Amino acid sequence: MITFRKRKPTTILFLGLYLLCMNGFAQNLDSLENVLNGSDLSSEEFLTVCDDLSWNYLDDNFEKSIKYAVRGIERAKSDQNLLMEARLYRNLGVAYYMNSQMDTAQLFLNKSLEKAILLKDEQLEAAVYGAIGNVHNVSGNYQEALTYYLKALPVFEKHNNKERIRSLLGNIATLYYSLINLSQAERYYSELEKESIEANDLYNIGRAYEGFSRIALKRKDFKSSLEYSEKAAEIFHKGGYKASEAIAIQGIAMVYYLDYNNYPKAKEYALKALNLTREIGYDTQIAGSLNILSNIYFNEKDYINCLKSAREAIEADTTDANVTSNLYANMVRAGIFLNHHQETLRYFDKYRKLIDTRSTAEFEQAMAELEKKYQTEKKELRIRTLEKEKKLNSIIFLVSTVGLFLFLLVLYLRNRTIKTNEELNKQKILQLEQENQLIAAQAVLNGETAERTRLARDLHDGLGGMLSAVKLNLFDMKQDVIIEEEDVLRFNRVMEMLDNSIGELRRVAHNMMPEALSRYGLKTALSDFCKNFRNVKFHYFGAEQRVEKKLETVIYRAANELINNALRHAGASVVNVQLVCGTDLISLNVQDDGKGFDTAAETSGTGLNNIRTRVAAVNGTMNIHSSPGEGTEVDVEIKI
Repeated sequence: MITFRKRKPTTILFLGLYLLCMNGFAQNLDSLENVLNGSDLSSEEFLTVCDDLSWNYLDDNFEKSIKYAVRGIERAKSDQNLLMEARLYRNLGVAYYMNSQMDTAQLFLNKSLEKAILLKDEQLEAAVYGAIGNVHNVSGNYQEALTYYLKALPVFEKHNNKERIRSLLGNIATLYYSLINLSQAERYYSELEKESIEANDLYNIGRAYEGFSRIALKRKDFKSSLEYSEKAAEIFHKGGYKASEAIAIQGIAMVYYLDYNNYPKAKEYALKALNLTREIGYDTQIAGSLNILSNIYFNEKDYINCLKSAREAIEADTTDANVTSNLYANMVRAGIFLNHHQETLRYFDKYRKLIDTRSTAEFEQAMAELEKKYQTEKKELRIRTLEKEKKLNSIIFLVSTVGLFLFLLVLYLRNRTIKTNEELNKQKILQLEQENQLIAAQAVLNGETAERTRLARDLHDGLGGMLSAVKLNLFDMKQDVIIEEEDVLRFNRVMEMLDNSIGELRRVAHNMMPEALSRYGLKTALSDFCKNFRNVKFHYFGAEQRVEKKLETVIYRAANELINNALRHAGASVVNVQLVCGTDLISLNVQDDGKGFDTAAETSGTGLNNIRTRVAAVNGTMNIHSSPGEGTEVDVEIKI
């Protein structure tokens, strides 16, 4: 805790007050503030109190957490205490992370990491790695998040730091939930629950229950979701973890709102969550609670309060595009009923601009990547062609040289009259080998011509496929957005142009991806294919290594078929594709939120049977998890 060289009277007084405040710390932070402000503390004592105050206020009071972290950093810099400066920068970064200010959080965490590395403090360094992983996790950079988690985990295991290990288990579970890999998320939450119960770690028990609640809500198991949310809220309340309690209460409100249509009950919990988030001061959670309230008020036809809640939420925070678009929609819908024409038009324009911005950004990114890939393909094809031509010229030159030499040799032997029948036979063999070399060279040339023809056809097919994806994306946009008559005509002309382009390119449409597969490998081929669809997300874990071509082809074909099934037949809005490459196993997981099917009743689909046959041919296995209305998850595993 704190070490002292000499125990002066003021130091002994501080130690007594400090220990008194630390007993029931969450309830006695005010007393500890008085110790900081009213005692004659040494530098080390002052910094220790700042560290504890800034850390323990993280879940209760954002402003105070920032205040004491900054105050401690200033003192640590003045006293050149590098260790406490690093710890307080970590606290500051975590506070901004909890307030959803990710860029600022990353800045302060990087400062903390720099100083921890300089100090060679392994555990502090690992703690910062875990915090940076959290920033990447909530920002959607899941591979980066997992990388930082795996940097931290061995250090905590080395020092047997079970508290930090439990924290990482919860973070990894949250990562898999974000990937909508619910089975993996549930496995890690279960491990977190077990470890936390053994350690009587109430906070992480609450985290596990809150995770189970979100998984159950995603699976539409509303009864289980409500039970777990209530358990989590009770645990967080007893422990004084207000931010976590507010999130759990929001989960309770969502169950009453979505399943029971019990709007008064949902409103009661949403207001309770709002009061907690306002008390803490985390703007993102304030906006989330107000968003739930706005939806409830609209369904109750209380358009005035619907409008009021949406306005307050927009003023609080607009960093979450999904929440913001819902708030804009509520402003428009409520404004129509209240005849607030000017405000309704203004927020409709904002709603349309937000949707257009997101859609346009996705479209432009897809087209830019397609153009870049097209130009790269052309350049690489030209390079390969020149290399083959150079190699062919070398072969021709070599063959000509050998032929000339053989001809001179024959003349020489004839002139010397020492040629025998055996030598004649050898000469014939050499001539046959020369002819075979010429035939082989011609075959190489013919093969090159055929290859170039096929590549040209494949390239255009890729363009055609992307144009089809663009057409589907544009059509989806039209379904969700109100378009004026003039824009409808322009939209239809664009759709007609796309149809004509697709028809023109249809004749060259089939084998581009297999070619990308053979040239660059499975990761690149699958990543490129998934980018063709705005609602297909690709995640890759493991070493970037090539495996046997036959295995890569089987995995690629399986992913292609499963993605197309999800989008065309299952009506999925989100498809997650996860590829894991280990040293002795390659695993493919494709999960969608489509309509699902009864796996016991529907086992004769041609597409699935084809995948199962191909996988079995390379000693692999395929498992399907699905039920009507619950989406589908398919796992393919092949031993390398």
